[in-house]
Amino acid sequence: MKKTHNAIKKISAIFLSALLVLTGCDLSTESNSEKSQDTEQTEETGGEEKESGQNEQQEQDSQQEQDSQQKQGDSENFNISSIEFAKRMIVGWNLGNTLDATDSNTNYGAGTETFWGMPKTTQAMIKAVSAAGFKTIRIPVSWHNHVSTDGKYTINSEWMARVKEIVDWAISEDMYVIINIHHDNFSVTDIATNAGFALSPTDTAIQTKSKAYLEAVWTQIATTFNNEYDEKLIFEVLNEPRDIYSGSGENHEWYFSSATEAKKYCDVITDYENTCISAIRSTGGNNAYRFIMVPGYDASGTDQTMLNSYTLPEDTASDKLILSVHAYSPYNFAMANSDSVFGSDDEASLTSIFNFLKSNFIDKKIGVVMGEASASNKNNTDERIKWAKDYFAKANAIGIPVVLWDNMIATPDGNENVSDGYNGEHHGWLNRNALQWYFPSIIQTMMKVVGVADYSIPEYVAPTESSIGWDASKATTISTESSVLQWNNDCEINKSYFSNATEGSILKITFEANGAAIKIINSSWKTYSDGTIVNGSVTSEDGVITADSTDLYYVLTAENASEWKDSNIYIAGQGGTVTGIYFQN
Repeated sequence: MKKTHNAIKKISAIFLSALLVLTGCDLSTESNSEKSQDTEQTEETGGEEKESGQNEQQEQDSQQEQDSQQKQGDSENFNISSIEFAKRMIVGWNLGNTLDATDSNTNYGAGTETFWGMPKTTQAMIKAVSAAGFKTIRIPVSWHNHVSTDGKYTINSEWMARVKEIVDWAISEDMYVIINIHHDNFSVTDIATNAGFALSPTDTAIQTKSKAYLEAVWTQIATTFNNEYDEKLIFEVLNEPRDIYSGSGENHEWYFSSATEAKKYCDVITDYENTCISAIRSTGGNNAYRFIMVPGYDASGTDQTMLNSYTLPEDTASDKLILSVHAYSPYNFAMANSDSVFGSDDEASLTSIFNFLKSNFIDKKIGVVMGEASASNKNNTDERIKWAKDYFAKANAIGIPVVLWDNMIATPDGNENVSDGYNGEHHGWLNRNALQWYFPSIIQTMMKVVGVADYSIPEYVAPTESSIGWDASKATTISTESSVLQWNNDCEINKSYFSNATEGSILKITFEANGAAIKIINSSWKTYSDGTIVNGSVTSEDGVITADSTDLYYVLTAENASEWKDSNIYIAGQGGTVTGIYFQN
């Protein structure tokens, strides 16, 4: 309105000036006066426009702040206790041996996701976990083999984007999501040539390097995952921190002979965690009061000496720290030993574990999350149902959510029920290729115990020669020579056979008898076991495939097909004789 008024006044003044000039009148004084008024009014208008613009900017800033506060405020979980927050996580599942997979300190980019035999994670997998009733997902991540080597520890952008993609899939399912630093812990010897951290109560140089790494990595993680994520994203600063045995000196990687010695190492862990928490909180926004999980030595949930020796780190946020513990318990039943029957002694062991956690942490207003737990398959499904019912019930009764460890290794390796036999890593629950569950009755027991009523847990159906589309008439014969399997005497397959390989192509290996254990590897020693397998299964975390027939089929993933075109493939193993190798595009 003011601009229109001024324009009218100017036109009027010009008209009047012309008229008076014709009459011989001098209007210089009046014109200057009018010009002065116009200038004053123009300045007034500009001032008001400037003030209006400032007000608009202030309103925008205020709205952004309100939006941020509303995002925080709408989520009441940001303002609740660690005890109550942990209760709401209910029950969880681990995306194990996936983003945490490593191959020394070598940076292979996002390809490391399948290094330990897991298929590439898909959104459908995350949906299957959510549909089964799990309310929380823990995504273990190793970072040391995805950072720059210039001492700044800059995380590879492709790797960060991949982690974010999987986190976002889980967030879209309205799940609680835990991300951490997983296999970045080295021995005091190996830390010299690796990015990561190591525990030493005496070597200040190691401590300095370790804290520099932790600060750099957590600052970048927290910057990436901040205001876009509400309280359902949780940071776990370390995983099972320990003094990894280097082969000499006293070995206390998993135990201590004295509380005094345990205290020295636990104090280093607390110091490191203080560094991590400071880095996270310094990024501000939602991270100023995000819930953070902190483990003691080994993240042990059972060793009272370790737990008593550990002191929680400091935090600027109130009641936002949650103790992170692991317990594959009772150990002889759940891990390595011949004990495959869940009895009254096992029940008593679990009672002792959860009573200790309750009296020493829960009762002291410290939330607790059981970040890893499982019972290895020993061909004892009924006994594991008993275990699940007792374990999950006791944890749930005191508000501790249990996050099931899953490495997709479900088949026993033949060492079960053997005195001192090691069979502790058969924690396969979800077949991630088929999106079906190996032991649905055990998963159902877990859900019923914790009060989850809505779930879909389809049972795994093993693929067959017919279901994968094998057609012998379309296959190329690579070799029919007999070759005795020895780890140092591999069957080599030239990459030319795979020049037309695609997702769904099939490698067939025949044996003289069943029971052979093999590895499929490339020239860079990468192991392949993430494809669909017929007449066999993955039986170890390093990708060993055990054949339960004389005919073994391996179906290539898209990534397998791409990589096999560029590298010769080797069949290594033991316990059998290869009699033929065939390939169908």
